[in-house]
Amino acid sequence: MRVMRVRDLYSPGAQVARPDQPLAEAARAMIAGHVGSLVIVEGEAAARRPVGILTDRDIVRGQLRLSADLFCLTVGEVMVRDPLTIDVHLGVTEAIEAMHARGVRRAPVVDGAGNLLGIVTLDDLLPAVARELGELATLIGTQARNEHTLVA
Repeated sequence: MRVMRVRDLYSPGAQVARPDQPLAEAARAMIAGHVGSLVIVEGEAAARRPVGILTDRDIVRGQLRLSADLFCLTVGEVMVRDPLTIDVHLGVTEAIEAMHARGVRRAPVVDGAGNLLGIVTLDDLLPAVARELGELATLIGTQARNEHTLVA
């Protein structure tokens, strides 16, 4: 049985924004892209490093916390800083454990140098764990039947 890795399941090409970007512009990008979050990056092209994450919930909470209009805020003022990042080579179980420990449902996926590759969600990972458990149950069931046949 092959161990599933994040590289097998993540979505490449995560939607991104910059910390200095107007919050209203980021919100419009989320609507246009039909996504609930943006990865906030610094750097250019392949060397983009995640420095934050912005969810639709962060937008609402940030507006209320700062008592400011959506059009007066920047992404950097309401984003969650220091996001959990998941190495592309990490096993699925370890990725789920890391996400659970930080209390997040999504995380940017990075290469060994910390550059953004994409995003992974619990919805991407949990079906893979279910498949692995099913395969394990089948393997155990097959072994039990074989042992029973040998004894009989």
